Amino acid sequence: MKGGITSGVLYPLAVCELATRYRMRSVGGTSAGAIAAAAAAAAEVGRRSDRAGSGFDGLARLPEWLGTDEHLLGLFRPPRATRREHALLMQMVRPGATVVGKIAALLGSGLFSRRWWLPALGALPGLILLVALAVGAKGSPLTWVALVVAVLLAVLGLALGALAAVLVSGGRALTENHYGIVAGSRSVDGEDSLSDWLADRLDELAGIGHTDAGLLTFGDLRGAGVNLEMMTTNVTEGRPYRLPGDLGGRFYFDEEQFRLFFPDRVVDHLIAHAPGERTPTGLVPLPPADLLPVVVATRMSLSFPVLLSAVPLYTVDRSRLTCRPETYERSWFSDGGIASNFPISFFDSLLPSRPTFGINLRPFHECHPISDDERRNVWMPRTNGGGILEWWAHWPEDKGLRSLGMFLWSIVRTMQNWVDNTQTRVPGYRDRIVHISHTDAEGGMNLAMPPDVLDRLTERGRCAGERLWTYYTTPPGEPLPVEALDALDRAEAAPRAVSWENHRWVRLRSSLALVSDAVDSMSDALQERYAADLDAELGAAPGYRFTNLDQRELAQSLASGLRRLADDCDAIEARGPNVPLRVGAPSPAPSLRIAPGVRQQD
Repeated sequence: MKGGITSGVLYPLAVCELATRYRMRSVGGTSAGAIAAAAAAAAEVGRRSDRAGSGFDGLARLPEWLGTDEHLLGLFRPPRATRREHALLMQMVRPGATVVGKIAALLGSGLFSRRWWLPALGALPGLILLVALAVGAKGSPLTWVALVVAVLLAVLGLALGALAAVLVSGGRALTENHYGIVAGSRSVDGEDSLSDWLADRLDELAGIGHTDAGLLTFGDLRGAGVNLEMMTTNVTEGRPYRLPGDLGGRFYFDEEQFRLFFPDRVVDHLIAHAPGERTPTGLVPLPPADLLPVVVATRMSLSFPVLLSAVPLYTVDRSRLTCRPETYERSWFSDGGIASNFPISFFDSLLPSRPTFGINLRPFHECHPISDDERRNVWMPRTNGGGILEWWAHWPEDKGLRSLGMFLWSIVRTMQNWVDNTQTRVPGYRDRIVHISHTDAEGGMNLAMPPDVLDRLTERGRCAGERLWTYYTTPPGEPLPVEALDALDRAEAAPRAVSWENHRWVRLRSSLALVSDAVDSMSDALQERYAADLDAELGAAPGYRFTNLDQRELAQSLASGLRRLADDCDAIEARGPNVPLRVGAPSPAPSLRIAPGVRQQD
């Protein structure tokens, strides 16, 4: 499930729709999608619980709660130190806010900040000139022009000073609050903030009551047959981490800092299940994956820059051990969407044994504007050629600052999403992704969306889940079990091909072409130098030697089998130019290559 802060309200009913036909075996997401994935996994654990608020019945009621009394906005309560920055951000992202209103909010925040003297200092040259002109004014036209210039200079200096005050004050406040406005727990008024609410809701969905001693962990999910994974980004190391497995026993946390991010019962659990002693500086080792609370990984994935603080963990930079003593240093984890905002490759295999689905979020297309019928605001490929077109980012090229800003923003989006964007066009991927369209006023950073907007978004999410299960449980040519959706489907020109049976065939056809090319390439190499390497003495290899003779025999058997297989394939391919499996295979053709794994190895 894709990230998007408040766009996550789309997911609960989408998941509930899928849960009417499927059991959640593997669930993944990033950023706001991580919250939805965690909630879906918890609901699967609580599916058979008789506790109120558990299972998918509880998940289905979640959007209604978020849409009343500004509960959604209330989850992002700031601590006292960042209240001013929080208020400014809310003014800047408020739906309907004008450019003038945003400038006024920015200036007001700077004028009434602790560094009020910066705007005053900025306006001082213009004020001095204004006073000097007023004292010596002679009423000539040139004097009036000079007075206007002085006023403009004072206003400009005031504005620049106010901006400087915002940047200096905000920069310091955000840095002291771990590079964000909201850490996640301990709000100003003592009310629950994001992590407090999330920990309680996950327990409730899983059927763990507040009086129970337990706390939902990844081990609880695994015991119920549910695999939950989510993405976070280690900006210190400059790479993504796949949680919970990548943490791998390397990281420690500071108890005092973690109590800013998580409720006390979560931190107490982490301390109680620490696998070792504290370091001399008091750092606590994180528990192994099975004992890690789900809320910890979820919050690490949802760390939207500026709004939500980055999560600090501690480990040793081993590259420095040759020049300095072993020291535990901070390693910063921020939003998973920085590295991958739509990890559609989660739980993938060459030949899937069960369907896996992706839910993507995107703006409305020019040719398909918003509709009152929410089913029309959801799109999914119906044929094997559907979803193959590139998704363009258009902006007005008017040679102004706006055009430059949108160009630069497109560069950032490309750096962030190019892997996900190319993956969503691959055959065997694009046919299992449903796309939900939304406007700028829906989702994103709009924390104060009115109830009617939230209702539309949640219904749109339900329609997305409905589209997935109806397509994948109904063979092509048969009417869809939902009458309204069937009517839309039959109105299309081409008959529907997308289904579970079709998906399996596409993956088989595509994978065989990839394997055929890989076998051919490896066979050529194995007939030369590599064959001699395998036949050499057990200890002759320069490194990574086989551990025993049986392992070497296994490698030799595999190599000889590949050579025989390649010879057989070559003989059949020689019968004609259209025989090779790559001919007529699904396009665009994917590649089978060695890529860096996300998982961290000790």
